[in-house]
Amino acid sequence: MNSSESEEQDVNIEEEELSKPIILAQATKGMEIQEHSDPFNGTFVFFDEDHTLGNSLRYILANQPNVEFCGYSLPHPSENKMNMRLQTVNETKEKIMNDGLKCLSQICDIIEDKFKKALENK
Repeated sequence: MNSSESEEQDVNIEEEELSKPIILAQATKGMEIQEHSDPFNGTFVFFDEDHTLGNSLRYILANQPNVEFCGYSLPHPSENKMNMRLQTVNETKEKIMNDGLKCLSQICDIIEDKFKKALENK
C-alpha cells in the first residue's frame, strides 16, 4: 500500500466516525436524575428537550407550595439536553417533579381539547 492509499483510507475512516451518533445512550434515556444524597435538592437532566419544556415545567414547578427554587438551563447548543434544578421542602424532589409533569400533561390535554373543538366549530 502506498502513502496515497493510506491517506485515502484514513480519510474514509474519519468520515465514517463523523457520521456515527456521538452518544447513543442519551437518545434512549429521556431523563436522568443526577446522583445527590439530598432527597429535597437535585438536578434532573432531560435529553432531547429545550426551552419549550424547560420554561413550561419551570413555571409549573415554581408555583408549587413545596418548591423553594426551580430553574433550568441549556448547557450548550451542541449538547442536546436541558438541566432542571429543583429544591423542595417537605416533599422529595422526585414527587414534586412527577406532580409537575402530570400537571403539565393535563394542561396540554386541555389545550388540545379546546383546539379540536375550535376546529370542529369552524
